[in-house]
Amino acid sequence: MEKILLDADFVIDLLRGYTKRINHFITKIEKGEIKACISLISVIELYTGEDSAEKEMVITEFLSLLDIIPLDFALSKLTGNIKRKYHLSLADAIIAATSVYYKTKLFTFNVKHFKSVPNIVLYSPADTNN
Repeated sequence: MEKILLDADFVIDLLRGYTKRINHFITKIEKGEIKACISLISVIELYTGEDSAEKEMVITEFLSLLDIIPLDFALSKLTGNIKRKYHLSLADAIIAATSVYYKTKLFTFNVKHFKSVPNIVLYSPADTNN
C-alpha cells in the first residue's frame, strides 16, 4: 500500500472548505487505499492556527485517520542536516526529513519549499485524480 506524508496545507485546505482538489484523495484514505501519515510538527502547526472548537474537532477527527509520526533521535539528526544544507524553516526541514527517512511521498501544495531536497518524492495535487 502506498504511504504518503501529508503537509499541514492539506488539512488547512480541508478546514477552509477547499475540498475540490482533495476530495478524491480523502476518499482513498477513508477506503484504506492509501496509508496517510502526518508529522508531529504539522499537527502542532494545525492546532496553533485554529482557535475555534469546531475546527479543532475537525482536525482531531481527520487526524484519527492518519498515523502521526513522532520526532526521534535519527529523525532529529537528519532534520538538522537538511535544515543546514537546504536552508528550510525548521518545520519544513522536519517534514522533509520525515518523508525521506520513512521513504514516503510528500503531499504538499508548497512544492517550492521542498524541491531542493534530494531523495524526496513530491506527490502532486494533480495525482489526487488517479
